[in-house]
Amino acid sequence: MKLSSLVTLALALARGVEAVVPATTPGTFTIDSFTFDTGETLANLTIHYQTIGQLRVANGRSNAVLVLHSTTGLADALLVEDFAGQLFNPGQVLDTTKYFIILPDAIGHGNTSKPSSTGLRARFPGYQYSDMVRANYRLVTEHLGIPRLRLVMGVSMGGMHTWLFGTRYPTLADALMPIACLPAAIAGQNREWRKFAIELIRHDPAWQGGDYTSQPVGGLGGAVILLQLMGNAPLALQHKYPNRTAVDAFVDGLMPRVNLSDANDVMYAWNSSATYNPEPDLGQISVPLTAVNTADDMINPPALGIFEHIAEKIKPGLAKTVLLPLSNDTVGHGSYLLAKLWKDELADLLTRSECQEECLVSP
Repeated sequence: MKLSSLVTLALALARGVEAVVPATTPGTFTIDSFTFDTGETLANLTIHYQTIGQLRVANGRSNAVLVLHSTTGLADALLVEDFAGQLFNPGQVLDTTKYFIILPDAIGHGNTSKPSSTGLRARFPGYQYSDMVRANYRLVTEHLGIPRLRLVMGVSMGGMHTWLFGTRYPTLADALMPIACLPAAIAGQNREWRKFAIELIRHDPAWQGGDYTSQPVGGLGGAVILLQLMGNAPLALQHKYPNRTAVDAFVDGLMPRVNLSDANDVMYAWNSSATYNPEPDLGQISVPLTAVNTADDMINPPALGIFEHIAEKIKPGLAKTVLLPLSNDTVGHGSYLLAKLWKDELADLLTRSECQEECLVSP
């Protein structure tokens, strides 16, 4: 199973996760002359995606659910037992006999166009979250022909993209569920560790301005250390690795996998949040939303005071914020992969956003 997200890889190695999910159908969508916010243009931007289930459209609505992955990840990283295995099977909250699941690889990730796959390396356009969201909007509306989604949900970076979908395309979906993220500019510690990860690679002599012949594993190793520490939580790690031998074995198993990632891809991915800031536009959100974070998330710590005031900036009655308390089940930021922690909130959101006779009724 392919896992390119370093955080997700670490979590999967720790738990021995295997994919137990319905089969997916792959697809591609190529956009000619895609222009990025920087003004740069890519002659052919190819978006790779996977779907599960059968699309149904009626009365301008659909049973389609857009599910968005994390930074340096890809759709495959969500096709694991802890996530998809808790959501997509018969009788589960996003039962794929009823819903049509869309799992795209974002720009710069997975099998979608990125620095390494195009041969452009460090000359690839400097994409931002806004570009990634716009490309997926076109995937949904132009390529798949979907007038309105039943739900947009995402984890970490995908959650931030969900906030952007809600503010930039407020009529695209019936409901929104951002998980493990905040609708605020990336600043302070959150930008600091991302910048450190980028600069560790950039200052590795083996990087060679992006034209390396072998991966700059020194810089990538430093990035792995930062992502591993920020993506986990002290209590979870203490329980999982209660002594030096256990910790050392985990680290020794992780480090040889560093070169599974591409340095340019990683640098671009971690810089793509630089211009993200949906906060001024939260009032544009016009559908029910549930935002879920965990108390032990070091990337989005509750102490910032941002999460508790989200609902105040959205139209009354639409937003619900859920802060999952620290427990033996949470694992810090990576709790987004553990759908058992928040799937009841997803079910509640679907009920809150359920429309009546004018909506599509699944057989």
